[in-house]
Amino acid sequence: THADCVADKRKLKHLSIEIEKVAKKAITHHTFVQFTALNATSFSTNDLTNFMSLLYDRINDIRVKCPVISLSCHVLYAFLKDKVPANEDAIPLSQLLTLLQQENPKSLPTEATEVSKLLKTLSEKGFIVFFDTNLA
Repeated sequence: THADCVADKRKLKHLSIEIEKVAKKAITHHTFVQFTALNATSFSTNDLTNFMSLLYDRINDIRVKCPVISLSCHVLYAFLKDKVPANEDAIPLSQLLTLLQQENPKSLPTEATEVSKLLKTLSEKGFIVFFDTNLA
């Protein structure tokens, strides 16, 4: 929404309330904090300053709520995104181990139990879905 397109401040306030209602219904997995109307014709407005302040205040909240995972998990997730074909919905652990052995990334293990632990962590944090059927 562009604040400069709405000349009447009462109409802007009503519009912001309506947008907030819609956003709260649509955004169920995030916390709606505040609606901020920005003027697209000027970058030095108070609204932009307020928006940036709100954003800076919320960065710590975002950081706290993000799932904490190890560097190995990050590297494995990036490996999966790069090396597993996009048209494949699933691959067996044995195929992933073969890919890891062929590529030989130095920061990732190639043993089934260690890779399985990383996959379980990624699955627990919601990044992938991992079904552990081969290991006890």
